[in-house]
Amino acid sequence: MTRVHGLEGARGVAAFIVYFHHFLLIFYPDFYFGEHNWINHFINADLAVSWFFVHSGFVLSYKIFSSTNEEAIFILKDQSLRRYFRLLPVVLFSITATYVFMKLGLVYHQELMSFHYSKWLANYLKFTPEFLNALKESFWGIYFNFKSSTTFNPNLWTIGTELIGSYVLFSVLAPLKFFKRSGIVLLLIGLLSFKYKGIMCFFLGSSLCRLPKHKTHLLLLIFIFGLAIYISDFGGPYGSYLRNISAFILMYALLQTTKMRDILNKSLFKWLGDVSYSLYAIHFLILVSLTSFLGSRMTNLPKTQMVIINFIISSLVLFLVSHFIYKWIDAPGILLSKKFSKKILKSG
Repeated sequence: MTRVHGLEGARGVAAFIVYFHHFLLIFYPDFYFGEHNWINHFINADLAVSWFFVHSGFVLSYKIFSSTNEEAIFILKDQSLRRYFRLLPVVLFSITATYVFMKLGLVYHQELMSFHYSKWLANYLKFTPEFLNALKESFWGIYFNFKSSTTFNPNLWTIGTELIGSYVLFSVLAPLKFFKRSGIVLLLIGLLSFKYKGIMCFFLGSSLCRLPKHKTHLLLLIFIFGLAIYISDFGGPYGSYLRNISAFILMYALLQTTKMRDILNKSLFKWLGDVSYSLYAIHFLILVSLTSFLGSRMTNLPKTQMVIINFIISSLVLFLVSHFIYKWIDAPGILLSKKFSKKILKSG
């Protein structure tokens, strides 16, 4: 078995939380920039991103640890060759689409900010779009030289972490696959690499693959789930570290809760998991175009009514666009990355 059911559905939920968080950030900035309350522990984009990295570390490692030694070497080579090309197509489409929208004058976030909503969105796309710059960012900048002041999509900073974190993890998994106590080593590396947020999460997720089979009592799972949610929104110098630990605990709890994973494996959540990468990558463009346009045109409505209508329309369009990006860009890109890897490995 090379997959654990339900995890893709959970990834879809996490991607939606990031989108919902950013949507609220536009119209209710105090939700995040003001004093936090209980809702910040649940609609927590920072926690969702940490969970993405823990999830990636687990998924990339699980197939390797579930295979024979000979198979593991092949899988490491295969994943290493595929990783960049697996991420690239959706990044390229997202950035190119944003470039086109900017050139056509179809981004309205600066106009929306004149209605005294959050200034967060106004920090981005304050430059003249150049096609060459869009290509440079798509093929290089997003991964190795991310700059929020000149990016076409600020959400894509995570993709660089995904790529680099993957290769750092692969380099460690190569020798550790043959070490019986590799789980302890992976956990220690994760805990000690707290200065590098994504790297820490990758190794924490990977360490979960090496846990011996066991069952955790339901009451204990409820307790640690509550603890993880509680510490997930702590601020201060250790806030990021605790959030990573929280994501690690939530992944552990999910792995131990088969019934929850059964729910997340239902068709709706599986679909949401399929489109999650596309949804994550394109939702910024939806926010600066459609969401901002609707917000600046429905000013005659009471704010709450406008926000609800805007959210429903924006979400429906986002789901539709994400579905077609997955179908026409992401899924074919995955197949192409596999063919590329297969060709290289055969020639070698």
